[in-house]
Amino acid sequence: MTDRLKIITLNQPGVADFSAVRNKLMSGKTTAWLLFLDSDEQLSAPLDPDKLDQRYNYAFKRDDWFLGRKLSFGETAAVRLVRLVQPGTGKWQGKVHEEFVSKLPMKLLPQRLLHRRRISLSRFLDRLNWYSDLRAQELNRFSGFALIFYPIGKFVKNYFFHLGFLDGTPGLAMAFFMSLHSLFVRIKLYEKAR
Repeated sequence: MTDRLKIITLNQPGVADFSAVRNKLMSGKTTAWLLFLDSDEQLSAPLDPDKLDQRYNYAFKRDDWFLGRKLSFGETAAVRLVRLVQPGTGKWQGKVHEEFVSKLPMKLLPQRLLHRRRISLSRFLDRLNWYSDLRAQELNRFSGFALIFYPIGKFVKNYFFHLGFLDGTPGLAMAFFMSLHSLFVRIKLYEKAR
């Protein structure tokens, strides 16, 4: 990459507020563009910063691998993540599943984020537990309706509406785990409310 583009990789364990970390890493940077990647992500092709339009910040589609297979369907296949930004044009918000909030519009680049998970099922469940803790802290309000219907709705949305069943066993597992995450969040909100 050139001095016009700096790559920032988040690889610290135990991050409790992803936006705070990203905002801190972004502060004081004078380069024209910052590309934020997670430690298990890479770009499918190089970027040329001279071809980027400063009227936009940029997003990528992400290709996710789970249980050794690329997921072509389900909610994760439709994800678009803003990751190429200009310092001073906005800030990250949200403890987890953070978003870049800016007055500049977002434009989609043809390169893709390649997210190849190479973790055991027990490690994946540990992450699910960690992320559900962060999300429960963010929501901070229990709802019995959400406890019953969000996890079921999450599964139906991922597995049927987003065609996750076409990804076979990994698609079923991902739909189930996303639903489980939603359930964990609501149960943790219930615990806090008592």
